[in-house]
Amino acid sequence: MNKIQRSGRLLKASFAILLQEKKLLLFPFIASGLVVIIAIFYIAPIALYPTGHPYLSSAHWSALGEMVFKPVHHMPGQPMMVGKTGMMVALSSHWWTAPFFALVYFTSMFFATFSNVAFYHEIMQALNGETVSIRRGFRFAAARWRAVLLWSLFAGLVGYLINAIEQRVAFLGKIITSFIGMAWSVACIFIIPVLVREEQTANPLKLLRSSVGTLKRSWGELVIGFVGLELAFGFIYMTLLLLVILSVGAAGFYLGFHFHLHYMLILCAGVGAMLLIALPLSWISGVVNCVYRCALYIYATEGVVPGSFDRELLDSAWKVK
Repeated sequence: MNKIQRSGRLLKASFAILLQEKKLLLFPFIASGLVVIIAIFYIAPIALYPTGHPYLSSAHWSALGEMVFKPVHHMPGQPMMVGKTGMMVALSSHWWTAPFFALVYFTSMFFATFSNVAFYHEIMQALNGETVSIRRGFRFAAARWRAVLLWSLFAGLVGYLINAIEQRVAFLGKIITSFIGMAWSVACIFIIPVLVREEQTANPLKLLRSSVGTLKRSWGELVIGFVGLELAFGFIYMTLLLLVILSVGAAGFYLGFHFHLHYMLILCAGVGAMLLIALPLSWISGVVNCVYRCALYIYATEGVVPGSFDRELLDSAWKVK
């Protein structure tokens, strides 16, 4: 029960910062907008490449697919790309395909890190009692462009190597590389706060060492804190989801579960309600999670109790050695 109560207090303290500075909720939207701009910037030239067919025709898109990708059968040494589904796709023999996808990958890494640096900088400002400013956050990130670029290249290369090794080893090797990937993710958990706080450091190895050092110096119930927040949001989501299911079920019972127009409309409304519940909760929980991470980092490295967090609460979730 104490852990449940502590999770509730952590959630309340993180929410207090979020309610005080609602501009923090805008940063994920800005980051998503940057992703869309990047996608348009890179995809548009390919989509508009002349194939001899109308741009809106299926023949045009088929020709583009054949131009960029080839079947899985590939020659030794031919570059490969791993899709999100895990399917290996052989890049075409055109010289520009491999550099193109590498450029897209690293550009995405850079802008994701850039946006997070701006976001975390303003979270820390809010924790210090300052008013959040979107312009100031991105101005700070722009001032740290070199560190952001070097870290994006380093992290992107490590991620690519782990992925490439995983695709080339047997089952046991995949398990080992999965653990390596997990260890890498844990080691990088404080990279963005480190990028914000250590303004004189641009070396990615030093940044990584600082992140790992924070974990070593201040290891405690970190998992409990994060899992507690996820459980709290999960409880809220499941409660609302149960209400939606009961409402749809009650409507179906009233209508006799006949698949006529009225019941189908109610069922569609129920599915839409689930999405409307899941998306905002996921968005808010992500922001609250970042607030909590910054609070723990500041307390672990500086001994300062930030914002609406109290020392007893942070001590219970983060044992400083």
